[in-house]
Amino acid sequence: MTTPARCFRLYAGVAALTLAAACGDGTGPATSRNNPGTGSSTLRVIANIEANDDPSVIGGFSTDYFVSVRNGAGSPVSGATVTIGNPALPGGRITLPETATGSGDYLLTGNTFPSGDFRLDIVQGTNNVSSVVVGGPGVHTITTPLKDDTVAVNQPLLVRWTVPSRAKSAEVETRDFGPFTQPDSGAYQITGPDNNQIRPDQRVRVFRFNEVDMAGGLTGSRLRVKVRRTVEPVVVE
Repeated sequence: MTTPARCFRLYAGVAALTLAAACGDGTGPATSRNNPGTGSSTLRVIANIEANDDPSVIGGFSTDYFVSVRNGAGSPVSGATVTIGNPALPGGRITLPETATGSGDYLLTGNTFPSGDFRLDIVQGTNNVSSVVVGGPGVHTITTPLKDDTVAVNQPLLVRWTVPSRAKSAEVETRDFGPFTQPDSGAYQITGPDNNQIRPDQRVRVFRFNEVDMAGGLTGSRLRVKVRRTVEPVVVE
């Protein structure tokens, strides 16, 4: 995603956000908790919640809450009230500011990733999208390989991760392979020919996704959540 130049931050000092690195709520597949919501069918909404692990950030994640709102002609919809709800957010919900007047883009950046599900509501005059819910997949952990593990070049590289609440899909990548998309099974084996570079700085990443199409938005409207975890370095020799 190309994020707008202007960013806003939620800090770990907010007590509610310290819950963020927890696992999913354990109520089955994340997709089973999706809700397409309702609305006026006059807005095209592309909403992304993207959490990337970052050890340099207090809280461990850089999470963008980004929503693009357009009308039927494709023009930006400015001045909308855009809120995202989650029990672990301050007060249970956040309001996304518009990045610039007239942009129709709304963004807030936090430094953790809340557990549980996310609800999106948008109101602009008589235009609205309401009660859209995407099931949160929770924060996974890469269990194989671990940081500073040594693996053999030209040999299969097994990647395993935890599955707090099964996501719609997962992606696996290294510096030399992928991303490869597959079901959120918790494991993928990279073949020897795809692990063919001697590297002291190899990096393994696993992304997990869930999304829901919006019933009350124009065609193409959707809410997506993505969470990334990284292990590095992995020494390949």
